[in-house]
Amino acid sequence: MKIVNILGTNYNIKFVDEFPDYLSEVGENAGGLCNRHDRDIWIKRCNDKDMTATGRERCDKDVLRHEIIHAYLSESGLSANASHYYGSWAENEEMVDWFAIQSPKIFQTFKEVDCL
Repeated sequence: MKIVNILGTNYNIKFVDEFPDYLSEVGENAGGLCNRHDRDIWIKRCNDKDMTATGRERCDKDVLRHEIIHAYLSESGLSANASHYYGSWAENEEMVDWFAIQSPKIFQTFKEVDCL
């Protein structure tokens, strides 16, 4: 288990082969879950036998970035206050995926031009 600080709040990062029973229904098809109330990030290890070890590691990191973005949106208040119903832009999976997928490229650009 790792602990990461998200905007002043510690989250536990847990890599597991299966989600615990109390999360199994929510995460039936998910690769990861961010539980903002318990402040846990759960990552189901990629066990796809059609991937190399490097591919599985990359998959785990992709899912972890995705769930960390969820945690940032939650801790910033955006996910709770963006709208009054589930599905606001701050909880939208496509939006979170965009940030999670593009962030390494954006950070590399920032490093290249020395603006971090």
